Amino acid sequence: MQLDPEDLYDRLREEGLLAEDDGDALTVTDAFSRNRAAAGERVEGMDDESVAALAAEYADEEAVPSEALTSDPTLLSDAVGVFETCETLDRPTSVLVARSIRRSEQTAEESIPEGFLSLSAEEIDPFLNRHDAAILYFWRDDCDPCEAAKADLETALERTDVPESVGFAAVYGPDHVDVLREEYDVAGAPTMLFCIGDRIESRFVGNPGLEAIETELSVLICDADA
Repeated sequence: MQLDPEDLYDRLREEGLLAEDDGDALTVTDAFSRNRAAAGERVEGMDDESVAALAAEYADEEAVPSEALTSDPTLLSDAVGVFETCETLDRPTSVLVARSIRRSEQTAEESIPEGFLSLSAEEIDPFLNRHDAAILYFWRDDCDPCEAAKADLETALERTDVPESVGFAAVYGPDHVDVLREEYDVAGAPTMLFCIGDRIESRFVGNPGLEAIETELSVLICDADA
């Protein structure tokens, strides 16, 4: 299942699940919080057979199989809350949204460079397809080089005139170890991929420093405009 995260976030705002706080950061609405809490109470009161039946309705056997939902009833109830808040989402997509919300809530804001969108592994391809060029930043917790890379990425973006066609996204590596290694040859953090469309043009493993990032970003912008 492929989702364009930017289009999806716009849809979630329109349907009342996400809203911008005073600092322009996205946060869940009171309406979703109420639906999530009510769904949690319902799921908690179900027997195992009823939970399994509900999980089967929400599962996508390729993206999130039913076993993953029965073993994680909180994710299941959050997905129910998403589905009951957003009129146009189907149930499997509601699971992916619930998982994305959980990831955002668990991710320390200071770990993601400002201007970068937090993605899961399955959201990478549609994100790349949407942009002429992109930087993908892969990070983990308790990682001094990641903190240095984050600061250098933020400075590079502040000092560079970046067209809207260039996208920036961050992926928490430990959540997607096998997929990132097999599909993107990413095995450590920090790693930065500089992409034209869905093609990886260059990569840095570790923090290369501000000058190298700015140089590669300039090349990326020129290639995207060519």
